Amino acid sequence: PVSILLSIPDPMPIHRTLELQSVTDSTFAEIDKVVMDCAYATQNHFGRLFDERIYENDLAQRLRAHGFEVHTQVPIQVSRGSFEKTYYLDLVVNQMLYELKVVSALLREHDAQAIHYALLQNIRLVKLLNFGESEVRGKLLRNALTEPERHQPTMRKTGWKPLGPRCTDLIEHLKELIRDWGTHLDYRLYNEALIYHFGGDSNCLQRLELMSGDVTLGAHPVPHHDPDHGFIVTGFTRPQPGYRKHLEVLLRHVPSLKGIQWINLNHSRLEVTTIEPEVDRRMGTEE
Repeated sequence: PVSILLSIPDPMPIHRTLELQSVTDSTFAEIDKVVMDCAYATQNHFGRLFDERIYENDLAQRLRAHGFEVHTQVPIQVSRGSFEKTYYLDLVVNQMLYELKVVSALLREHDAQAIHYALLQNIRLVKLLNFGESEVRGKLLRNALTEPERHQPTMRKTGWKPLGPRCTDLIEHLKELIRDWGTHLDYRLYNEALIYHFGGDSNCLQRLELMSGDVTLGAHPVPHHDPDHGFIVTGFTRPQPGYRKHLEVLLRHVPSLKGIQWINLNHSRLEVTTIEPEVDRRMGTEE
């Protein structure tokens, strides 16, 4: 692995409508007791079949009646140059962040989304509230990372090499995104920004003919950073040798694609692997 030392940028790339302060465990406990009491009352009144916004608005109304400072749908914008993406924080109660769901069960992806918001706000605690189960379920999540720690990534080039004139630009722009935003955010954010940098959906995201022998089966979308080469961004936190094989299958069935740069954002580690057609599969395997 190669360390990438990045200076902490000016905070402007992340535009926060509210500058939240991390609450202590004891302060959280005081807030959360009332929040959970109100959440139970909200679900008892409405059941568990309504849209998320119904529960959010009713819960906010009950909490305001208890004297809390409450904000809903708080925008937070992430930008790089002319690229912008806005997220919305569901519920902020006296500096404590809550993310609401109405699902049959909380999944890992819900945890990841909540932590993503905590990272963007640079706060320690965030709690999920799910109104879709038989009774309201709360799940407290902790962000253990500091802002400086999110700007100390390492890069692992696993069999990487530039295949075309813009492959180096691809990696350099990714580094710039991390320099601005830090690591550990949702990998799809970095992917959207890379697609935007290379021309947006209309130019970067090309639909390529997928062949089986001489038969065209349909079209498959692949982001391209130059006319012949594509890139794939993932967020795996464990080795995925099987995923490489799937990328090789993709290349075999899409003859117009001459290679793929596979970028995996593994928390603070950037793993970059080059996949080419008919290349010895031993190249680039994980150690």
